[in-house]
Amino acid sequence: MSKVVGILGGMGPMSTVDLMRRITERTPARAEREHLRLLVDSRPQIPDRPAALLANGPSPVPMLQESARLLEGWGAELIAVPCNTVHAFWKDIQDAVEVEVLDMIGLVGRQLARSVPSGASVGLLATTAAGRVRVFHDRLPAYNLITPDEEAQADLVTGAILQVKVEGPGPVPREKLLRAVGGLSPRPAALIAGCTEVEMALDGVDLPFPVFRSMVLLAQEIVDRAWVEG
Repeated sequence: MSKVVGILGGMGPMSTVDLMRRITERTPARAEREHLRLLVDSRPQIPDRPAALLANGPSPVPMLQESARLLEGWGAELIAVPCNTVHAFWKDIQDAVEVEVLDMIGLVGRQLARSVPSGASVGLLATTAAGRVRVFHDRLPAYNLITPDEEAQADLVTGAILQVKVEGPGPVPREKLLRAVGGLSPRPAALIAGCTEVEMALDGVDLPFPVFRSMVLLAQEIVDRAWVEG
């Protein structure tokens, strides 16, 4: 029997919906009833993660743990959190529940190791907070992670992320992110779309190097781990 999957979402709401869509598209169900049961707590009121990490804003941990316990209490056997930056608090979430909380950053690391040689320069488009507290850097020490300069990060990457959160993906945030990618130096061997809004904005875009998309990897991991043929 397939496992019940809990989604701790709302960071932002469109990312939560996008993960659900990706899970549904990847589930090899032959009938409606074979699809996975998804329990969702989409909670946009969780305190801002970058503010907590950078500017001493209120901690999101109490609400994150509360939502994780709620999902577990509803019957979730596996929990996914469709937000890269919140993985700075991944251990706090895991410590609050008995069921496994999937690790998006670990999924990216394993996929990188399969196809990109150690020591390569890899571009990273993520929130400013994720970069400064080294959410990816400390987990992927085998790679030279390169990020946009301060101006491009603020104007292009952060601007695109906030626009997608409010308006959804579209040509304007996509163009901003492509400009940020074009300014990366040295030229990367691969790119990590290290924010769910970045991933949505770049969906369907072809670049001259591999793009590692954490939400895609998370959706596939959920299907691989939770779905059982009916």
